[in-house]
Amino acid sequence: MLLRTLPALLVALVIPAPAQAAWVWPVDGEVITSYRNGDDPYAAGQHRGIDIAARVGTPVVAAAGGEVRFAGTAGSSGLTVSIRTADGAYDTSYLHLSEATVREGERVGTGERLGSVGTTGTRSAKRPHLHLGVRDAGTEHAYHDPLTFLPPAPATPDRPAPAPRPAPAPLPLTPEPAPAPREAPAPRGLPQRAAPRPAAGLDFGLVLACLGVVAAAAVLGLSGGDRREGDRRAGHRRGAARLSLRLGGGSAGRG
Repeated sequence: MLLRTLPALLVALVIPAPAQAAWVWPVDGEVITSYRNGDDPYAAGQHRGIDIAARVGTPVVAAAGGEVRFAGTAGSSGLTVSIRTADGAYDTSYLHLSEATVREGERVGTGERLGSVGTTGTRSAKRPHLHLGVRDAGTEHAYHDPLTFLPPAPATPDRPAPAPRPAPAPLPLTPEPAPAPREAPAPRGLPQRAAPRPAAGLDFGLVLACLGVVAAAAVLGLSGGDRREGDRRAGHRRGAARLSLRLGGGSAGRG
């Protein structure tokens, strides 16, 4: 009996069991929300999966092939598809879909389409994305970080290179002339008083001339008065002489 079972045991040891198919990314995109999970499954601030950014309508494929265990709306998770892997070890969940292209009970191969990216349910990020969760099969809280199962993130499509900026203009060989210096404003001193001006219309030369005329007139007036006085006295003398002759002549006739 031992001799019959020994060849079978040797074959089992030598020939390895077929390897499980490698996991693939369900969509190509950036992980915008990382995995966060603690010991307390009801603690706030946890995120039991990863969010992969993608446009609405982007096809979603199975990260690992297996049997569809659920396809429909699951409360705040929105439209959801859950697949148990072919080895029966894990349950994978795809949340916030816009459509599901598989039904419960179907078998889906790795990389086969199961739905499209959407915005259903309550999402942890406003940007459209796919939420991928991985937990131990048949459990509710034994979650794992999906990045430990997925291969390195695929390269995102090349973005168009920005237009090259024009090269800066070369500097002139000769320096530009410096701007002319501005004249400094004259210092402000005390205000100067203007020299007093003579009264309008007053001419000292004319005043002196008038004074000379007045003096000459006074001198002429005095000399004229003396002349009149002399003439008056001479007249008196001539009158007296005539009177004497008259008187004398009268006396001689009577004697």
